[in-house]
Amino acid sequence: MILELEDWRFEIDREATRRRTDRNALDHCRCGYCRNYYETAAATYPQMEAFLAEFGVNLNGPSELMPFEPTLLLACYRVQGRILTWGKAFLSVDGISVQPEWSDGDAFLLWVGEMRLPWTQEEPEEDVISPANLPDFLERMRDVWKLRHEEVAFCS
Repeated sequence: MILELEDWRFEIDREATRRRTDRNALDHCRCGYCRNYYETAAATYPQMEAFLAEFGVNLNGPSELMPFEPTLLLACYRVQGRILTWGKAFLSVDGISVQPEWSDGDAFLLWVGEMRLPWTQEEPEEDVISPANLPDFLERMRDVWKLRHEEVAFCS
């Protein structure tokens, strides 16, 4: 199936993507940060859930979920298909950046972030045991995010 968004063109296998992200949704991290994402992302960003469904993506099935802060996250989804036309338009939904990225020959990635979510878990966010609690982890993730944005700007 061909999907056209702004000046981007994608060839997508929605069913294969749905199967993959549905499997991911069944087998994800159960730390408080991730639980909070899975419980609040769709309600907080309903248009994002609909947007990702166009690609066959289950919002609760990211390949990677990275908290920069307890309530600020970046999600990465693997889409079965390929980018046919690399657009210059900035894609965003609900005010959130969506950045396609090349992967291997049969798939590409959609990076979605930065999503600010309400904290709804019983335990205080500062008590959650996760790599995101470590200051050096957050610094490394911020550096990766900055580098990714600089590369995208440089390649555009």
